[in-house]
Amino acid sequence: MPSLVFDVAALVIGLAFASFVYDRRRKRSPHAHLPFPPGPKGLPLIGNLLDLPKSNEWEVYDKWSKEFDSGLIHLNVCGTHIFIVNSAEVANDLFEKRSALYSDRPAFPAQTKLLEFDWVLDFQPYGPRWRAMRKMFHEQFHPTATTQWYPLQAKATHKFLQRLLETPDQLDANVRHMAGEIILAIAYGIDVKPHNDPYVVTAEKSLRALAIGSTIGIIYDLLPILTYLPEWFPGSFKKEAKKWLPYNKAMVENPYRFVREALENGTAPPSVAAAAIGKLKHGLDESIAKNVPANMYFAAADTTVSATETFFLAMTLYPEAQKKAQAEIDAVIGNDRLPDFSDQDSLPYVEALVKEVMRWRLVVPTAVPHRVTTDDVYNGYFIPAGSTIIGNGWGILRDEKTFPEPEKFMPEHFLDTPVKYPDAAFGFGRRICPGRHFGHASARPKLCGAGISIQIRPSVKEVVEGKIFVDGTIRVLEYARKAMTKKIVVTSKNDWYYQTLEDAMQPGTHLFVVYSASKALAEKVVWDFAKQHPEIDIASVHAGSVYDPTGHG
Repeated sequence: MPSLVFDVAALVIGLAFASFVYDRRRKRSPHAHLPFPPGPKGLPLIGNLLDLPKSNEWEVYDKWSKEFDSGLIHLNVCGTHIFIVNSAEVANDLFEKRSALYSDRPAFPAQTKLLEFDWVLDFQPYGPRWRAMRKMFHEQFHPTATTQWYPLQAKATHKFLQRLLETPDQLDANVRHMAGEIILAIAYGIDVKPHNDPYVVTAEKSLRALAIGSTIGIIYDLLPILTYLPEWFPGSFKKEAKKWLPYNKAMVENPYRFVREALENGTAPPSVAAAAIGKLKHGLDESIAKNVPANMYFAAADTTVSATETFFLAMTLYPEAQKKAQAEIDAVIGNDRLPDFSDQDSLPYVEALVKEVMRWRLVVPTAVPHRVTTDDVYNGYFIPAGSTIIGNGWGILRDEKTFPEPEKFMPEHFLDTPVKYPDAAFGFGRRICPGRHFGHASARPKLCGAGISIQIRPSVKEVVEGKIFVDGTIRVLEYARKAMTKKIVVTSKNDWYYQTLEDAMQPGTHLFVVYSASKALAEKVVWDFAKQHPEIDIASVHAGSVYDPTGHG
């Protein structure tokens, strides 16, 4: 007990000292006489510590912005200055026009020191190593380079849609498998196993550690001194962090070793890791060759899953949007093939729908915090060096002046309007996600394919809309259930494809089209039965030997 009392007392003294140091630092600045932006009034020593939101912080930040009529909000938490950017104008002024000052990152001690995620691109300080990693990302995922991965994505998408029709009650598992299949194939050339793939299992555990660290890490970011607390200290994260370290290291080392061995055996397919290893002889740091492909899974796995499930949730709550997308696809492409990457310019409504998916439920509502490196003055407000700057993408993409009725899913937000593509969904300035072009391009065929080939609907007639949020990368389906949405049912289109069995079997017709057609008759029967029995939550049918509208086969 005496030791605990001593440590608590030391912590209080540390808070007071931190506040004193920051106050002295401000007084030495030539801009010390200037005010901070508006924000909630804090308490002595701890400042706004008790004002920090416990959940849905993006909503609270947006509320403060409206309350104080300011796109920039200030908090002082135990001497750490935090600025919240809630408007597109302020985000552009600070993150774009003054990017040289606002591109660094805070220290993230829980993530980088305790969990040893110092290899994650998002946590890299602004400097030479970050530039080297970013350069390699750009080489593989700039708009032109992403085309090299189109065939792989198309193959995985077709397999995903087929699995979806076979097991519509396993939407989350099917989406997650597709995400892992695409990412690991591109990053390492790994062919993912259908179930319990060891690389996927390891990566998922590492992602879990990242999520835990992000939640607990907030207090460590504000009070880095906590990283020095012993493992036995109540509330210390050190003991918990140690359990995750083997997975975090294996996620980087194991797939990289697989590629090196495959290259030595002459069996390695094209991949980001293979390209990086090829640059080692030209002086590339091997740690970068290891870390860049590992970052791909971190950056894309949960975001891909959440964005895809957001689409299914939107189509469940707003079926008219899917009908419009299907009508456009039918009119432009017809029913003889699935949409592909070349159809982007000819499908404006579908393109707007993809953008709206990104806006409506942001995968990451608040961007990874930035750190300002030099004292700055903005609109007469003082922003001290070392301050944390948080971009509230959720609030920016819900500005009613730009997006009328922002809570509604409306692809029309991006039709016949000068509204810019919602880049706020991917971060800001020089720290914007380097894979955003790939992310948008890969979303298009998945959503287009789902739009043409399947119907998405709840298994009951009425869906009760509630407050549905995507808390970072938390699963959309969890929120669908909280909103009293029954399990989402997926089936192929009710209408027959305009092909006889003989037409469908002609060379050049995609097998998925044949497969979808083969299911339709059986599914109509199931749907009619399900409508008469509202207690049924999920209707699924396996095509078996049903081949054509006459039932022959």
